[in-house]
Amino acid sequence: MAPPLLRALCLAALVLVPGTAVATHPNVIVILADDLGWSDTSPYGSTYYETPSLERLAREGMRFTDAYAASPLCSPTRASIMTGQYPSRLHLTEAITPNRATAEPKAVRPKENQYCGDVGTKDHLPLEVRTLAEALKQDGYTTAHIGKWHLSTPKNETSEFDAGHRGFDFVIGGDRLAGPPDYYSPYRKGKLAIPNLTPGPEGEYLNERLSAEAIKWLDSVRDSGKPFYLNLWPYAVHGPIVAKKSLLPKYQAKTDPRGLQDCPEMATMIESLDSSVGLLLDWLDRPENHEIKSNTMVVFVSDNGGVNYEMDGFARPTSNLPLRGGKANTYEGGTRVPWIMSWPGHITPGSTNSTPVSTIDLYPTILQAAGAEPPAGQPIDGVSLVPLLEGRPLTTRPLFFDFPHDFSWMCAPSASVRLGDFKLLRFYWAGKSAAAHHYELFDLSRDPGETVNLAAFMPDKVRELDALIEKHLQETGALTPIRNAKYRGNPVQPRNHQPGRPASISLDESDVAALARLQGTGSRKIRLRGEGNNPLDSSALVIEGTEWVQAENLPDGSVGIRWNAAKKTGPAKVLFSWRPGNSARLMNDWTIEPCTLDLR
Repeated sequence: MAPPLLRALCLAALVLVPGTAVATHPNVIVILADDLGWSDTSPYGSTYYETPSLERLAREGMRFTDAYAASPLCSPTRASIMTGQYPSRLHLTEAITPNRATAEPKAVRPKENQYCGDVGTKDHLPLEVRTLAEALKQDGYTTAHIGKWHLSTPKNETSEFDAGHRGFDFVIGGDRLAGPPDYYSPYRKGKLAIPNLTPGPEGEYLNERLSAEAIKWLDSVRDSGKPFYLNLWPYAVHGPIVAKKSLLPKYQAKTDPRGLQDCPEMATMIESLDSSVGLLLDWLDRPENHEIKSNTMVVFVSDNGGVNYEMDGFARPTSNLPLRGGKANTYEGGTRVPWIMSWPGHITPGSTNSTPVSTIDLYPTILQAAGAEPPAGQPIDGVSLVPLLEGRPLTTRPLFFDFPHDFSWMCAPSASVRLGDFKLLRFYWAGKSAAAHHYELFDLSRDPGETVNLAAFMPDKVRELDALIEKHLQETGALTPIRNAKYRGNPVQPRNHQPGRPASISLDESDVAALARLQGTGSRKIRLRGEGNNPLDSSALVIEGTEWVQAENLPDGSVGIRWNAAKKTGPAKVLFSWRPGNSARLMNDWTIEPCTLDLR
C-alpha cells in the first residue's frame, strides 16, 4: 500500500465524473442549523424571514420538499448524522440534559396514575460506533467541527465524548452545550463559554463569527493535498433568543401577509444564520477556489422543527404551518425540515425533489460520494442518496421516528412511520383498553397538516404500517414504554384541557340536508360546529367518490365542497375534522375523530 501522504495526494487529484454513481473524494461541508423549521426560510415559503443565501444555494443545487430529521429533538438527530443509525438503535432518543439522560438508559415502570412509563435516553454518543468523521479521516480526509455538538455527557466540563475525540482534527465548540451562553461577544455567561472561541470585538454576533472561523480553517487546509470535511453546526436558532440588533428595526416594521410568523427577534437570528451561510458560499466563489468548489458537496439541513410554543418570554418564536406541531412533537412540524444540497457535476442546479429522505441517509451518502467503505460490522440504517442526487429514483422505503417520551401537553410517547404518502403514528398504550395502542393515520399528499385521522377508515393500512413499526423496533433493539395493566382511565383525552379546544364537533344539520342527494354541478361552503353551535375552523378529505366530489380547505377556515353528479359512479364519503390553527397547545393534542358526510 502507498504511504499515507502519497495516498492522500492521489485522492485529492482525482476529479468528479458527471453522471457516475460514485464521486471521487469530494470535499464535504455539512451546515446543520438548530431548531430551524420547515417553513422558516424563503425557499420553503416564508414571506416574513429573509434568507437570500439559502435561495442562492437552492439555485445552485437541489431542494428537498419531504426531508426529515430523524427526531424532533437535537441530540438524536445529530447522532443520526454522525452514525447513519436510527436514534432508537443508539438508545439516544431525547436531547441530552443533566436531569433526564443517563449512561445506561432503560424503560421505567409506570407510576400508578400513568397509562405507560417513561423511557430513558443515553447521555452520550456511544464510543463503540465509528463516526462519519472517523470514517472519512481513515480515508485521507482532514476534518473540522465548528459549533454545537451536544453529543457529550452533560456531567463533565471536558469529555472523551466531545467532537475533538470523535474524529475531528480541528474543533471550536464541540462539547456538551445545547445552546450558546450568548450570541454576542464575549460569548460567555458565568462559567459557561464556547470552547476554543476567543472573544471578538464588541457587538460581534456569533453566527458570522463561526463562519469566519470556518473560512480561516478552510484557508489553512486548502493547499494541504487532502480532501476536507467540515461540520459547520451553528447554535442558531436555538435559545436563548437574542436579536441581532442591527436587523431588528427592519423586522419590527414588517408583517407577514399570511399572519403566521411575527417574531422580529427570531427573524433577525434567521437572517444572521443565512448571512453566515452566504459567507461560506462567497468563499467557494472566490476565483482561486474555483477547482475546490467544483469538487465540493454542500449540505444545509436542520436538526428538528421550529419552536412554536412559549419560550424565553416569547409566545411563539415561529410557526411551522401549514405543518402541524413543532420541536419536541412527532407531527410533521417536529421532524420535517429544510434540506438543500449542492454538488457540481452531479446535482442539477435549481432542482427540487419530493422523495422522503432522512438525516440517517447523510452518513452513507457522504461515504459513497467519498468512495469510502462503511465500518465493518456497524449497522447503517440510512441509504445513500447519490443515485437520487444524480437524477435516478430511490426504491420506496419506510422512514421511522421514535419518541417514546412523555412531554406532557407537548407530545405523548410514540413511534411513527412514513411509507409513500401515508404516515402512521402509534401512541403507546393510549388506546381505549389498557392493552392497546392509539393510532393516527394521515395521507400527507392530501393532508400535510395532519388534520383528518384515517385510522378508523383504513384498518388494513394501519395493520400494514404498524407491522413495519414493530419490525423496526425489534431490529433496532428500541426501548419502548411499559404499559400500566392496571390503568383504567382513557388516555385519549386532552392532555392539558386547553381553552379553545372543542369538546365535540359535528356537521350543521342544514348542510347535511342540503347535500343529501346531489344533482348536476354545484358547490357549498361548510364549517363544522362545536358546542353551542359555534363555527370551527375545518378541514376535509374525500375518501370515496373522488371522481365527482372534491373538497378544498379554504383560508377562512371553511371547506369548499364541489360536485359534478354527471361523473358519479357511486356514493361519496367526505371526512371533516377540526383545524387547530397556530396554537401549539391545541395542535399537539390528540386528533379529534372526524365527522362523516355521505353524499349520493
